[in-house]
Parts: sequence; C-alpha cells; structure tokens
Amino acid sequence: MKRIAAVLFAISALTATSVKAADAPAWVVAKYNAGSRCEKWEPLFRKHGLPVVLFSYISFRESRCRPGAVNAKWRDGKIVWTLNKNGTYDSGILQINSSWRTVTRNVCGGGLDRLFDPVCNVKVAAFLYHDSGAGHWGFKGY
Repeated sequence: MKRIAAVLFAISALTATSVKAADAPAWVVAKYNAGSRCEKWEPLFRKHGLPVVLFSYISFRESRCRPGAVNAKWRDGKIVWTLNKNGTYDSGILQINSSWRTVTRNVCGGGLDRLFDPVCNVKVAAFLYHDSGAGHWGFKGY
C-alpha cells in the first residue's frame, strides 16, 4: 500500500509541473526553442508553479537572464533615467516593477533591493502570475 501511494504521489508531482503547449503562445515556443530562454532559472520557475517555457522566455527578453538587471539609473539617490514613463523601474530576472513594494515586502520580507535575488524575484512573479496571469509582462490570457 505504501508503495502504491508513493507511486501515485510521484505521478501527481510530475504532472503538476509538466509544461503544456497552452502555457505559451506558439511564437514564444518557437523563440524558446531557438535559444531565447534562461535555462539556468527554469527549475526555479517550475518550483514556484510558473509556466516554464513562457517565463524562461520572459526572463531572457526582460533581463537576458541577469539577476542584477535594472532599467533605471540613479544619481544622488534619485532616478535620473528609466524606461518606464511613470517613473517606476523594473528589477531582476523577471523585471518586477518597483510599484510592487508592498508585495515584495510581504513575499520576501524586505525592500525592493530583494528583487535582485532570483528566488525573491521569482516568488514575487509567482504571486503576481497566480493572482492575475502573465499580463504584467504583456501576455494577456496566459
């Protein structure tokens, strides 16, 4: 009986983390297969229940897989340049926006600098994804 339970648990664990074709648009799958991915971070995406192909591509597109990526520059403690028109900035492998300060504190127990830690970055991304999908990264319906 224990052996059957162990086998059933293993099967359920494998199917819970498998990637489905519907987890990413076909064009993303094609880019992923062509090398636009962050293979190093895929186990972390899987661990936190994110669609691996989609988030591996997003991390490649957003940060080129670099945990220290940020889309802003500071001088004397003030932002002097950012790609975001509203003055916010994006950090880490999945470029989490600075407007998620409270979520970052609640999920990771610290300030926005914690977003440079890939584990925290992915945890915040998982929170956002499981709450409202991949629209935060421009993928409506995923």
